[in-house]
This record gives sequence, C-alpha cells and structure tokens, in this order.
Amino acid sequence: MASQISDEALGSVILHSVTYSSYPDSEDVASAELPPSALPNLQKVLEEAREDIKKDIRVVSREAAPDIDGWIAQAKQLQADIQDSKATARAIVQAAEEGQKEAAKAHDAGAKVVLLENELVFNETLVNIVEQMKHISAQVEAAQDDAVQSRVSQALDKLGEIEEVMKKLGTFSDTRVAGLLQSKANVLRRAITENATECWNALLVPDPSVRKIIIKDKIQRETLISIEMVVEVLKKLRLFDTAVGRFAMAFESIIISPRLSITRDPGVLAIKIDEDDIQAKGGVKSMSVHSALEDIHRIAEYLSTRLPPSIAVPLSAKLVPVIATKLINNWLVPAVPLHLKDIPAFQETLSLVLGLAEYLDELTWSSQSQLVEWVDSSAELWLAKRKEATIAGIRRVCFKGVLTTHTVERVETQMVSKSDDIITGNEAQDDDWGADWGEEDTTAEESKTAESVDEEDVSAWGVDDDTEEETPKPESKEASEPGEDEADAWGWDDEDVQAAPTDASPKLTKSSKANGASQPQQPVSREITLKETYVVTSIPDAILEIINQVMSDVDALSRPPLSTTAIAPAGPNLYAMPSLVLAMYRATASTHYQNLPAGNMLIYNDCMRLSSRLTNLLTSLPSPPNPIGPTTPPHLHPTLLSPLRLSIESSIKKTDSLAHRAYGREMEAQRTIVRDLLDGAQGFGSCTAAPFAGECANAITMTVDRIREVAAIWKIVLSRSVRLQSLGSLLSAAITKVITEIEELPDIPEEESRKLRGFCMQLGELSSLFIADDEAASGTDGQGDAQQRDLTSIYTPNWFKFQYLAEILDASLADIKYFWQEGELRLEMEKEEVVDLIKALFADSEHRRRAIQEIRR
Repeated sequence: MASQISDEALGSVILHSVTYSSYPDSEDVASAELPPSALPNLQKVLEEAREDIKKDIRVVSREAAPDIDGWIAQAKQLQADIQDSKATARAIVQAAEEGQKEAAKAHDAGAKVVLLENELVFNETLVNIVEQMKHISAQVEAAQDDAVQSRVSQALDKLGEIEEVMKKLGTFSDTRVAGLLQSKANVLRRAITENATECWNALLVPDPSVRKIIIKDKIQRETLISIEMVVEVLKKLRLFDTAVGRFAMAFESIIISPRLSITRDPGVLAIKIDEDDIQAKGGVKSMSVHSALEDIHRIAEYLSTRLPPSIAVPLSAKLVPVIATKLINNWLVPAVPLHLKDIPAFQETLSLVLGLAEYLDELTWSSQSQLVEWVDSSAELWLAKRKEATIAGIRRVCFKGVLTTHTVERVETQMVSKSDDIITGNEAQDDDWGADWGEEDTTAEESKTAESVDEEDVSAWGVDDDTEEETPKPESKEASEPGEDEADAWGWDDEDVQAAPTDASPKLTKSSKANGASQPQQPVSREITLKETYVVTSIPDAILEIINQVMSDVDALSRPPLSTTAIAPAGPNLYAMPSLVLAMYRATASTHYQNLPAGNMLIYNDCMRLSSRLTNLLTSLPSPPNPIGPTTPPHLHPTLLSPLRLSIESSIKKTDSLAHRAYGREMEAQRTIVRDLLDGAQGFGSCTAAPFAGECANAITMTVDRIREVAAIWKIVLSRSVRLQSLGSLLSAAITKVITEIEELPDIPEEESRKLRGFCMQLGELSSLFIADDEAASGTDGQGDAQQRDLTSIYTPNWFKFQYLAEILDASLADIKYFWQEGELRLEMEKEEVVDLIKALFADSEHRRRAIQEIRR
C-alpha cells in the first residue's frame, strides 16, 4: 500500500532529487503517491528554488564583470590582428602572381633562344647532309660508270663507301632523296651480282644431263674476264662461299658419286678428262681400290691445275671429306681382308691411300687427315671385321652343324685293384670292363656310385660347385667344375644346374663291403682302358677348327713377311677370339638345339667333346715356366700365352657348366613327365575298383612306355655309361614315387596287394634296358665278354628296395620276417617302413603283433 506524505515534504524531496540528481533513500518516500493536489505546492517550491538560483547568478556576475571586460577587449584586438594578417597575405599573393608572370616571360624568351640555336644547328646539319647526298649521288654515278667500263672491283669499292656514308645519315636515311640514292645503289649492286654470277657460271659449267663439268680460265664479254676477277668480285659481294658450296655439291653429284658410289644406278662410271672438261662416262675397267685411288688422284690433279688456289683450297675443304667418306665406306672398308693371304695386297692399298693423302697435303688441301687416321686404325678395323666374320661364322656353324652328327670315341684309362667288383669273379675274364657289373654281390661302394645319378646326390659325379680339378687328364674328360657362374651373362638360372655324368663309367673305387659284408682290400695291381662311343654334332670340331685357325693366324702375323704389315699389331689381340667364339656358342646353344629330339643331351655331348679338345689344346701350349729361347715364336711368349691360357681354362669351366645345365634340364624335364604320368594313378588307392583301376593301369603303362621311348632316343645319342646312368636316374624317380605312394596307403586289401605287385613287376621289366652285352667294354688285352649281365642295381639306387617291396606285397608274415632276419631287407628299408607295410597288408592279430615286435627288436 502506497505511503501518505505531506505535500510540503513531497516537494522538498523532489527538489532535492532534481538539484542533486539523487534518488530518495526512504522506501516510504519512494513509494509515495503524487496526488493532483500536491502539484500547486510542488510548483511553488520549484519557483522559489529558481528565484534563489537567479539571485546567486546575479551576485556572481557582478563580482566577475571586470575580468570579462578585459577578455572582450583582448578578443577585439585579436580580431583586428587577424584582419591585418589577411591583408598582408593578399599582398604577398599578388606579388607572387606578378613574379610568375615575369618568370613565364623569361622562360618563353629562353625557349625562343634554344629554338633559334636548334634551327642554326639543323641548318648546318642540313647543309652537311645535302653535301653528303651530293657526294653519294656522285659516287653512284661514278660506280655506274665503273660498272659500264668493266671496272667492277672499283664499282664495288664505291658502293661500299656509299653504304658507309648511308649509315652516317641517321634519321635522314629515311628521306625520299636518301631512298632514291639507296635504290640506285641497290640496283647497281644487283646488276653487278647478276653479272658476277653469270661470269662464275660461265667459267665453271656443270652439266648434270651428261655428267660433265667444264672449267675455263677466262671468258670474253665486253672485255676479257678472268676467273680471278670473278673470285675477287664474289668475295666483295660476300657470295664466294655460297658459290663454292654450290659448285662443290654439283661436282660431288656429277663426278664424285658416280665414281665412288658402288650401288649407284647405272653403276660405277669411269672418269674422262679432256683439257677443260671432266666427265663421268662409261663403266670402269677395274673395280679395284687401286683404280679408285688413281681416279681420285686424277680428279685432285685436275682441280688443282684448272682452278686457282683461291678456289681450289676452299673447294677442297668441302670435297675432300665427301671423297674420304665415300672412299672409306664404299671401297676401303670392303677391301679389308679376312684371310691372311690377302694382307699383302691390302698393305699395298694402305700405301696408296697414304700416297694420296701426301699428294693432297702437297696441294695444301685440307681435311685429308681422315684418310691418314683410317690407315692408322687399319689394324683395329681388321680385327673388328675378323670378329664380326667369326661371330657370323659361328652362327652359321651352329645353324648347320646341328643337322650333321657323327660318332666319336672316348677312351679312359684308370688304375684299379683286383678287389674291384668290375674285375672280380673269373680271373681269366678280368679284362672285361662291363661284364661283372651285373654280379649279384654288387659292392656297397658301387651302389654309392650308382646312387649318385640321382639329383639328390651330385657329389658322386665329382660335381662340387665350390672346388675344381687341378690337373685335367688329357686322355679322358674328367668331371670339370662349373667355376665362375655365367648365369647373369647369358640368362641361365642357378636352379637349373643338375648333376651330370662326366666319366665314361662309374667310378672304379676299391670295394669295402658288399651289402654290408666286409671285403678284403687289395692294392692297385693293373690299369684298365675303357672305351665308349657317343654321338656329337659337327659343331665342336668346327669350333676347334676356328680356334686353331686363329692360333695359326697369330703365328703367321708374328713372322715375316706379315710381321711388317700394318695388320701385324692386331695379331696378339686375336687371342681373345676363342673366348668370344665359345661365349657365342654358349649363348645361342639352347636356340640351335631346341628342335632336336635329344637337344639337351646333344648339348651335353658337344660340350664334353669341346671341353676335351680344349683341354688337349691347353696342354699343347708351352707352360709359362718353360724358358724362352731365341727360336721361340713371338706369338708363344708368356706375356701373350698367360691371358690365352686363362681364357681357355675359364672357357672349359663355363663349357662344362653349360653341359651340366643342359643335362640337368633334360633330366628334370623327363623326371617331371614321369611323375606327372604317375600322378594319374592318384596314389594307387582303390586300384581294383573302376574307374581307378583303369587310371592306375594307364599310368603305369604310359610311364613304362615313356621310359622306353626316352631310352630309345638316348641310345642313339649318349654313350653307354651316360645313358645307363641317366636311365637309372629316371627309373629311380619313377620307382621312388611308386614306393612312396604305396607306403602311404593306410590299408591294402589282398586283391589290391596283388594288383600293386603286378604294377611293380611291370615297372621291373624296365631292367631289360640295363642288360650289358659283349660290346659294353674291352680291357687292355682286347678280350670281350659275351655274357649278359643285369646292371639295374648299379645305376638305380633304390632298385633292391623296390624289388623287396614287390615281394612284400605278395608275401606272408613269415616271408617278411625271413626277409628281415635272414635276407637283406634291413639294408634297404627302415624298421617303421616295414612295420607300416605289415599293418597295411595284414589285419590285426596276434601273429601280426609278434611279427612287428620281432622286427622292431
């Protein structure tokens, strides 16, 4: 509820709030109502307060009046000073404007002075230009008179002076008068140029239609004009080089090319010279280099006598390089001989080339050094051509050589002891090399030798990548190590390296035991000579023929009369040719043999043949320690032979490596085919149920047929021992897979057991491939053994194991225990292998458990 306050109090509160701008502190006053009745009293209070304030203002005004009057007086004085300043400023501005007018008048007067001075200079320049124009006009007329009177050189001199004066005219050169004078001078220069060109063309007349060029000394026009005068004029016209270049092109097209371009139609033309004329006409009588050099000499003589040196020398700078290039490319390079019998004639050609170069030098002609440089490099060019011909030759040899094969003989002599199985048995027949390989009591050492055919054991063949033989035998080709791998150079992969047989027969080593039984050892008592034949292509002999020819050429180049020729320094470099030839053969061998039925085996045979012949060649070279006497040929000096020996040794290693790779590729390919065929049996599971029975039978039949087919192909190519070793490896791969898959069968019913035994017997028929006949070998006494012997166990490492497996498949528990306890099954199979077979073949019973216990004991 609003508070009730008296009108007097309310007026006092409002006046206080207006005077001091404050709000009432009392809540009662702030919330009090303002009735209309209080307004008169409020107005009265406000009027009284206003009157009081007016009174206070009047009192204050009366007290401050003297100070205000002073301020007013100062303000009036200041206003008067401002008016005076304005008047002074207006006067200054007026004076400045009057100064600018005077400055403008002075500037105008100065500009007029400068203009008058420029006019004076212009007048003087104009007078000078007019004088120059007059002089130019006079010079033009004088030049015209000189030209009319055939004083062309003087006219050109005057035109040159006119050009120099014209350059000094500056901006006046664009005037009409200057343009007219310049036009007259240009017309005169063109006339002189045309006249000089006509004179040049009249003095040097090319006629392409008849391949003829005429060179004159002088011509008759209004006056007698000589070729020297025309040269002088053309040089002043700066057209001499262009004219010489055109004439050089014409001379090269009309004379040089018809004589030196062999492939040009209508052929090589002869050069006819008749006083001023030179013509390419008719065919040459001789296509020899000597004839070409004589014609070049005649051409040079013609140009040097018919042309002044001022033309002949610059012309030679353009013609001689063309002549040298065509002469070298078309005549000299084809003349480089391949055969030594042609070197004396080529040496004469080189002498003629040097004679031509000397003649050009006497004429002070330039660019003849190209001929001299070619003569200096003739030895390198001959060597390069010889290398190219050799590379082409080896390619032809390889291309044709694979189509021709022949049989060669390998002879190997070894020292053996009487205890070796190869000569055991009947002492009267101990000369028969291959007879005793079929003995039933084959030694374990020989079994090791046979096992080495398998790819898993390469050491038995003497193939060890980390070692190499120190002294190869000259009589036989022993196992050479690959040496430095050449796979990076020719694209072969290290994984392709396979074991390759390298001897004519298995290693003849002392036997220590036969099937585990100890045998007494005896000392070496005799030597035996082993002979075998195998098929090679004509490539190895052709390569050796090339190498021998190289050696013969080096010898010939080191002796008179060829030792004094320019080609002789290239002789020692021919020693690099054998390595190049053999590298080329190795690089392309796979390509040339790829379409042959036994290509890889032929590569193997050829490499062995080549390596053997290279070894013989190496042994025929003088050894480095041998002293060099006065009769020692220069080409056999140790400084030359040492690189050759190293090169041949390296080539032998690389050739052996290629042989091993080729053999390995062939064996791996055949093993893969055999394994793929046997994969058709699908592990021989359910081999009695259709359709698996047919698949198993087909797999075995195709495998047998494949091995027989390969044997027939290899029999034509390989030596007997290598063929047996290779077939043993292939058969070993087949029977190993069969053994593994049969052993992995968890259960073998009786019917399947008989079927599997039949498969094994079918594979066992391949032993007929290993029957040795009476031509297998011959001893040192020449006697032969007509008795045939089965060598399957020698060359097939797991053959006995395979035979035992076939017997186990059709045996009783008692038979198996007998094989283990009394036979030699324990030498071929592990205990657990036999136990697993027993579990697969026989049902669980007390007899089976006892048999397994006995075997495990």
